[in-house]
Amino acid sequence: MANREYDTFILSDPALLQEDREMELIVRELTPPDIRYKYRSAYVSAMISKSESKYPDQLWIRLGRGQLQEKPWSIKILKELNKLP
Repeated sequence: MANREYDTFILSDPALLQEDREMELIVRELTPPDIRYKYRSAYVSAMISKSESKYPDQLWIRLGRGQLQEKPWSIKILKELNKLP
């Protein structure tokens, strides 16, 4: 079972995302330890995979209009970046 769950919005085709490579993206935390911080956004450097079990946390992919994809991906957040996109 995943430790934490995140979601992100993808404006292009999810099939074009590069897997298993370090990339920068904005994620929202869905399962924080303190419920007051649910949906907190962060700009992070992370690695993602379509396989649910490759990395420790789950990543839900949303399309441009908010449509949720059927299966979660996995994500490993390497570091949180302190910059604006």
